[in-house]
Amino acid sequence: MFGIFKKKVDLTDLSKITDKDLKILQKNKSGNEFGRIIREAAFAGSVDCQTFISMASLLHLDSYENKDYPQEVEETFTTFTTMAAENNDIGSQFNLAKFYLNKVDLSDGKLHQSDHKYLKQAEFWYEKAAQNGDLNSQKALEDCEELFRMAF
Repeated sequence: MFGIFKKKVDLTDLSKITDKDLKILQKNKSGNEFGRIIREAAFAGSVDCQTFISMASLLHLDSYENKDYPQEVEETFTTFTTMAAENNDIGSQFNLAKFYLNKVDLSDGKLHQSDHKYLKQAEFWYEKAAQNGDLNSQKALEDCEELFRMAF
């Protein structure tokens, strides 16, 4: 009887899916259908969908101890977080920088070749977020300045 009042989301242009739309879709679609729609919308350019998937995959990454997570989870995080970061989402820029910084392994006291790449990526994204006004990124740049200089 009340189905006529059910809110609908316009799916004709997936790039325009918003947070508000995501809440409606999450209530009205099955898990698989919801996932398919938001992935397609993220690839179509919806920053809200990109950040939604980014945050969900970040939570998934954080649920693993000792960075022992499946490669697929990392790839999902980096793919969608990079998309959102490239679309100037400051939180994604910060999260991506922090992710790359956390990949640096100094446990043996040495900076390895892969560490140089991660440090450069971390510095790049911290700088982007700092330029966009993120105070945490500005602080991270100050705190890690010496480490970033080692990454030549």
